[in-house]
Amino acid sequence: MKRLLVMLAAAGVFASPVMAQHPVPYHEIVDGVRSLAAQQIGRPATDIDTISSLFGQGLTENGLTELVVAIQNEFGVVIPDDEIHHAKYNDTIVGLSVRRLASIVQRHSRPE
Repeated sequence: MKRLLVMLAAAGVFASPVMAQHPVPYHEIVDGVRSLAAQQIGRPATDIDTISSLFGQGLTENGLTELVVAIQNEFGVVIPDDEIHHAKYNDTIVGLSVRRLASIVQRHSRPE
């Protein structure tokens, strides 16, 4: 049994605790997305409402593209275009907000 465990560990079947990634807490994702959105809009992060639509706060279509790329780079995720499209057009009440983007990042940060 001990020999089997050694062989499995050598083959990389078991991840060491140092290599395991811990999920980023939601509030840290919100803060990061808020900061990136603020840079894109050209306002201080404290002026960005996390619930309201980013387009209502000054984000442009080109800015959205750059924001999504910055978010993907910052958090190491890939956000499918259809999710951005859905969040942008299918929810006319909330629209594309910092929290909506943070939820998308959190969902794609989880191991499959």
